[in-house]
Amino acid sequence: MTLKKKSLIEDNKAKTKSYFFKKEGEIFNEHHIKFLEKYYKSKKKDIRICLHTNKKSKHHDMIILQQKKNFYLPHKHLKKGETYHIIKGSMACILFDSRGKLKKICLLKKNNIFRTPINIFHTMIPVSKYVIYHESKTGPFLKKNDSIFPKWIKNNKKKNSYIKNLKNIVSKYIS
Repeated sequence: MTLKKKSLIEDNKAKTKSYFFKKEGEIFNEHHIKFLEKYYKSKKKDIRICLHTNKKSKHHDMIILQQKKNFYLPHKHLKKGETYHIIKGSMACILFDSRGKLKKICLLKKNNIFRTPINIFHTMIPVSKYVIYHESKTGPFLKKNDSIFPKWIKNNKKKNSYIKNLKNIVSKYIS
């Protein structure tokens, strides 16, 4: 029996390929890492495994594989922070002020842990080809009310050049 059929349930409503553990109290191990990497190598898409069993859970733990080529919009959460623990690869966590000015760049490598402050705009940029990390935060997932996206990115007519510039700043920072 495959890992997927044995212990995971696919979330068909998720934006990216996502799975929930079938039962609470399961162990996430090297087989799960290989499952994530195999999917990424064949589909070239992001994927996550949720250690909780559904979107309504009061605490969310997710193991996420994100690839360098994608960009994840800056956002903030009014009532919750997020903690990132790097398992494989590296990523930058960028904090912004309310007008979009860079406040801080944190380079996270294997075994580094970082908690985003509550009500602060932030984004993650994978630095390695792909990064696998553990994200932990308060649930439940509230869809449209979960993340607030800033006007300075939503209304930016030059969004692509903004993203390219941000990635260049991160590249220079990590060199």
